[in-house]
Amino acid sequence: MNIGIVGLGLMGGSIAKSLFGRYQIHAFDKDPNAIEYALKHQIIDYGYSDVEKFFASTEVIYLCLYPRALVEFMKSNSEYIKKDTVLIEISGVKTELVQSLKPYLDNRFDFIFTHPIAGREKVGVASSKVSIFVNANYVICPLDINQTKNLELTENLARSMGFSTISYLSPEKHDEIIAYTSQLTHVLSLALVQSDTQSYDTGKFIGDSYRDLTRIAMINAPLWAELFLENKENLLKKIESFKSALSEYESCLKNNDELSLIELMHSAKEIRLNLEKEDQR
Repeated sequence: MNIGIVGLGLMGGSIAKSLFGRYQIHAFDKDPNAIEYALKHQIIDYGYSDVEKFFASTEVIYLCLYPRALVEFMKSNSEYIKKDTVLIEISGVKTELVQSLKPYLDNRFDFIFTHPIAGREKVGVASSKVSIFVNANYVICPLDINQTKNLELTENLARSMGFSTISYLSPEKHDEIIAYTSQLTHVLSLALVQSDTQSYDTGKFIGDSYRDLTRIAMINAPLWAELFLENKENLLKKIESFKSALSEYESCLKNNDELSLIELMHSAKEIRLNLEKEDQR
């Protein structure tokens, strides 16, 4: 089977590395340096600067583009896609993207919306790693028009990359939970870093807790700004919920309410322990 990759960035490169050797990997990227790097380091078998030739060579294609760039890519290039091609997109938002791509959700090819919940702070094909997918979570957001055999193919490919948990969610449910587990956590990390008064040489006083909480503040800003705005209604609700929870701790401190503070901590710890049990299933 010939598998195509559109966009040889961190995710596209990692997908290519994960499948290289088991499938023929074809890649299209407008940056010739990305193609050159991927060929030199045996991440892909074939690289293309001509999108028509690329589409003619592939049956399954991973679309590894930012949401807005993906919409523009389809507007410019959908006419070149062969009939019955399986298109697998991997962006971090779904509801708005599905709406924007409605003109292309027909029977000519099968468009499958997915989200590999994995990544790292670095960008580009040179930063791609197979290990980011190992034991990670993968979400498939099926539509009524998707063919069962192609959803199964998408799941099998994800498992072959190392993903351990495959979940099926509607685009709306996906965006709601991702607003909490992914987007809110990035907002908190960014805000924590920016709350530093810089009265001290902070780097001399940090431990694992600060490192863990602020790691994702080393962010790909253009991508995450787009993801936040595409899912802003859900994200704003999660920010309000967090502000409410934070205010409880603030109230305990202002009132010297040690008992309530301990109860809050026990409650949070219990929730986190239960999450850990679910994560190990």
